[in-house]
Amino acid sequence: MLLIMINKETMNTSKKATLFNTIATFASGMAILLFNKKLMSIFEIENNTPFLVIGSIITFFSLTMLIEIKKQRSLAILWIIIQDILFVIASIIVLIVRPFEISNTGYLLIELFLIPIIFFIIYQSIGLARMDRKPGTKTKLMVFKRKVKATKKDAWNIISDIENYHKVASNIDGVKIISGDGKGMVRSCSHGKDSWFETCTLWEVEKEYAFVVDTKAPDYPYPFKSLMGIWKVDSIEQNITEITMIFEFEYTKGFQSIILHPLLKTKFTKVCIEIMDKWQAALEQ
Repeated sequence: MLLIMINKETMNTSKKATLFNTIATFASGMAILLFNKKLMSIFEIENNTPFLVIGSIITFFSLTMLIEIKKQRSLAILWIIIQDILFVIASIIVLIVRPFEISNTGYLLIELFLIPIIFFIIYQSIGLARMDRKPGTKTKLMVFKRKVKATKKDAWNIISDIENYHKVASNIDGVKIISGDGKGMVRSCSHGKDSWFETCTLWEVEKEYAFVVDTKAPDYPYPFKSLMGIWKVDSIEQNITEITMIFEFEYTKGFQSIILHPLLKTKFTKVCIEIMDKWQAALEQ
């Protein structure tokens, strides 16, 4: 089993934003479909096809958002925000160019329709920025857990094999111990042309260890202000051990929590699943 822990309070912000956006979008789409004849009169046009098409698209879009109220997949929520932004941009272009022969009241309704959309763009962006955030901080927290059929000692031996970590982690090409052993150890890691240094700040045999990445190095290649990883083992019952990986990090720029985090989370989750799979396979063979 793999678990990604997300702070309940910050998740609620995103859930509420998605819920309200879904309700408002569905109501708007249905209103356009139900009152298309009335809108023809207000817009002073003789064809209701545009309203049927737009109303159907908006209603369908709202239904696609329903699944995210529960799942709260960051990448999907980012895509919802992007679609809303594209709709706003297209509407602003229409309002500026005025390519259609419709009434001034019609153009005014388009302007008014943008207000709630802009509100939901901001609201959902705030919810997305807060996702995975530790309460009262800008630090992101991701926790992965896996129960394996192995003793605590065997599980510790395999997760504490520091020099061979790159053999299970696809986001690391090589690991080299620079100095020290246990707490205080310094290691270098590389991925492609990028490399960085990490220092062990905690080492308790058959329990847990932690590494802090030197993100302040001038040549550090990634957009993190801080980054720390913790690996630990806990005995659940005889020959059943739980492996836990905890990652705490903060982005260098606030907007990266909205734009970059959904992409990073998706990719990094895949990496961590692969790591757990390889450890489990090695322990349970």
